[in-house]
Amino acid sequence: MHSSYTFKDKGDFLVLTIKGDYDYWEFIKYPKIIKKKCEDLKNNKVLVDLVPVKYNEIPTIELFFLGEILADTLRDKIKMALVWTGKDEKLFLQAVANNRAACLRIFDIIKTAEFWLLYDREDEPLGLLKPNPRPK
Repeated sequence: MHSSYTFKDKGDFLVLTIKGDYDYWEFIKYPKIIKKKCEDLKNNKVLVDLVPVKYNEIPTIELFFLGEILADTLRDKIKMALVWTGKDEKLFLQAVANNRAACLRIFDIIKTAEFWLLYDREDEPLGLLKPNPRPK
């Protein structure tokens, strides 16, 4: 395993901190881990701290697939703020996820990410962790 993660419940939102080396095959598993934790704790907002992750360059195709997987898994259920410093390639990941209806933004600063999670209602999806109605 190249990376490790820890969750912290801040009450209004969860914080997931990922440490270690970036590995695509590990990172594509994180959206399902996040979704399960959010459902278990009945919390629909998560801040993901990626600052401790080490990487050289992430191929564009991997960013594309990560954005697709994030959107497909979290789409209208979870509002996610990623804290990721570094190159502007991160904006491509955000664009891919947002174009597929994910409620996701990437920030350089944790406080800005927390503020967006808690107070910005414009981008919140409508079905955040609401159970699907049962068919009649």
